[in-house]
Amino acid sequence: MPKNHSAAISRRTILKGAAGTAAAFAVPSFFVRQSPAATHTLRIGIIPAYAFGIYWLVQDQGFAPGVNMEFSVFPSGPPAIEAMVGGSVDAITVGSVPPLAAMYRKVADFREISICGDASGLFTIYGAPDVKSLTDLEGRKIAVTSGTNFDFFLDVVLANNGLQDMPLTRVNMEPIDGQAALIAGAVDATVPLATSRKLIQDRMPGSNIIADGSRIPLESRPSIMDVFMTTQSVLDANEQAFVEVVAAFHEKGVGMLRSDNAGVVARMVEWQAGLGRASVTPEDVEPLLNGYFYFDTQEIKDVYARGILTNALRVQSEFLVANNRIGGMPDLDALVSDQIIRQL
Repeated sequence: MPKNHSAAISRRTILKGAAGTAAAFAVPSFFVRQSPAATHTLRIGIIPAYAFGIYWLVQDQGFAPGVNMEFSVFPSGPPAIEAMVGGSVDAITVGSVPPLAAMYRKVADFREISICGDASGLFTIYGAPDVKSLTDLEGRKIAVTSGTNFDFFLDVVLANNGLQDMPLTRVNMEPIDGQAALIAGAVDATVPLATSRKLIQDRMPGSNIIADGSRIPLESRPSIMDVFMTTQSVLDANEQAFVEVVAAFHEKGVGMLRSDNAGVVARMVEWQAGLGRASVTPEDVEPLLNGYFYFDTQEIKDVYARGILTNALRVQSEFLVANNRIGGMPDLDALVSDQIIRQL
């Protein structure tokens, strides 16, 4: 985790880059601690990445005593957005690409009300043992979730290396399915969840990391903001509950992360075990958890006040339009809402 958080914020102001339907997995009842004092319930769709897990930490530690968060787990952004549109969840944690595509299509009045973390340093591309570099992907198959941050990361990496026109076949798969396809030999590479690295290495000895976001120079690295979002109607109906949980995330959640990092690592091990999707150790969790950049209260207020998120999304949207990932620019001024942040 960066030592100088303010310095990391200032670097983000000059960034050039910005970063399948499936049912939600059932969450075991022991996984969510109920707050007896809570007077409000929020149903949260969550993807099993560690920055998103800080919202689970808020619930686990009782940092927002007036609110119970009931979690449903999704494998990626598109099915989580579908669930939110369908009304089965009130808000979701999600990467930045799926909301851009959905906002362009005017699926709903989406609002990005906070940022969970900048995940750009955590994305990787894994290749089979005989795929040792990006150029080895020529004419090969790569599993990647279409229209998501994984897809965007792949595009940026190829473009940075002058390989944007290299022929290859993209196979649209959820990250968990993509890692299984790689291990089974059905594809030659995949863009996986950060939490899947150990599993790939264990199941496929000799697999190679052929691109690593943490090693891309800052000036050419995509800024991939993982966000907390809802719809305007749900936001208006639950405004004070959102204020409480977002305030707790940036003050107490990020505060605990910085002051008791080992304690948060231990809770994230429990979180992954509770999901039933990964058995991890503190040594597995620590570099992934701390690979994000997190924003405390003043920093997140600064991000919104200076338009850093909106500008990053604008660059990202322009990239997606130019590469025919979306048909036009979404309404970013509507998508990025400071309705909650300005109350912190």
